[in-house]
Amino acid sequence: MAQALERPVCTARIAEDDSVEVTIDRVPYEFASMPAAIEHVVSIAGDLGRPVKLTAIDPTSATEPETSLIVSADGSVAADASVPIKKRPSRGGSSRAVTVDDLVSDAEEATGPVAATEPAADLIEHQPVEPSVDEEPLETLPDARVPCSRDVSVPPVLAPTSASVTGDTPAETPLGPARAAGPQAGSAPSSAPAPTSSTSAPVVVEAGDPRLQLRRETTTDTPESSARQGWRGWCNQALGLSLAASAAERASRARRARIQRPLETHRTVAVLQLKGGGGKTTTAYHLAATAGRVRGGNILAGEFNENQGTLAERALTANHDRTTLDLIRNLETVTRRTADLVRYVRPQGDDRIHVLASPPEGTDRTRVDGRSVRAAHETLRSLYSLILLDTGNSAQSSTWRAAVDVADSLVLVAHNREDDARLLEATVAAVQAEGHGQKLARSVLVVSNTATNNTERLTRLREYAEAVGLAGVVVIPFDKSLQEGRAFHYDALHPGTVRAYEEATATLTDQL
Repeated sequence: MAQALERPVCTARIAEDDSVEVTIDRVPYEFASMPAAIEHVVSIAGDLGRPVKLTAIDPTSATEPETSLIVSADGSVAADASVPIKKRPSRGGSSRAVTVDDLVSDAEEATGPVAATEPAADLIEHQPVEPSVDEEPLETLPDARVPCSRDVSVPPVLAPTSASVTGDTPAETPLGPARAAGPQAGSAPSSAPAPTSSTSAPVVVEAGDPRLQLRRETTTDTPESSARQGWRGWCNQALGLSLAASAAERASRARRARIQRPLETHRTVAVLQLKGGGGKTTTAYHLAATAGRVRGGNILAGEFNENQGTLAERALTANHDRTTLDLIRNLETVTRRTADLVRYVRPQGDDRIHVLASPPEGTDRTRVDGRSVRAAHETLRSLYSLILLDTGNSAQSSTWRAAVDVADSLVLVAHNREDDARLLEATVAAVQAEGHGQKLARSVLVVSNTATNNTERLTRLREYAEAVGLAGVVVIPFDKSLQEGRAFHYDALHPGTVRAYEEATATLTDQL
């Protein structure tokens, strides 16, 4: 590689959100990610006709605050071997910072595939082998070696004499004349193919051979695993490094591990707020979508609303327009098979959940009552491991009371607005009046910030949640993609919004 000159002086400073500020001879440039920054440096190398040195600076790294790279005009990037990687020393105490050298050995030891040693050997040695009709039982041939195959039918070959080695007439052995490797005339036909030559023999693989592993071992990211996201993950993949994961990536792994914890049985969560437009539908859908993307399984976002619902308008459409009301009317035709629900639910693509929406108008309320909600829930709970119920705005409605009654946990929602805060108190009072005050200890408050965020009110909401004994409070940042009643599009969410919904889902899963 051509020598890279010291000029221009290029540095890339990585922020906590993985955005990058590249400074080239003291002139700053902003980029959304490290690959975009590298692309700009590649163009500079192309203009100069030679490689360019780049120093990547990560102020938040506890181990490698600086990484020196050489960027070539052809787009290749390599570590600058002439500059040692700077590492921050341990600050003392019983614990120490994880270094790149530690990660290399730990990753190989902790995440490497487990070889099938003794179990595979036992599996080979104890396979039952049926003797051919013209051979003696295996018990009389203690020195014979049997190939590791279940379908062996070729008689074992006795040890050859010197005559058989030199090509002379086979000699007599104490057990009778030496037999050739192929089947004898008049013997039962063998199912195994004949050897191609007199010297070929079945190959017995050793224990641990990859061919014995039909199911490959998979590795799972742990907080100590090398980085896979952000600029560190990019460097690890592009340069073959083993940079430690950032604090943000380690926190993401911890949240996802909490969400992925198995549930002992089915769980139902009711999303409550007596104010219309308080964010119930948005919260119910995105909590379900987060669980669907992170943990998978049969997850339903259902809308049991005594009034007009909006879930059908904001979720993905289906090849039908059936709703909760249609399911209730035909509940006797639905058995404990998911195929029976195809006509009523709406799959949500990459979010990996189903949606059961209320009708666009609340005209027929005689069939949508508490009794029908309980009957529908009894059927749905046998088909889904997790159900999030989007509820209505009236605590006097039998559908609202039924949803609170069947729920194992509650999610209370509010925008960071004064009217939402007042009706949050009314929602909590209604839950307590229905005799479900004990469920508040397993409930979560999700507050959605507005464009004009009020920190004093947010503090009051946190203090109120603590006073009534809620399990946690999660704040969703203001996100334009969730405003103005637009269709839900999870991939359009800001990364900070995704992190907040993951934290809310993890906090809720902790209570389930």
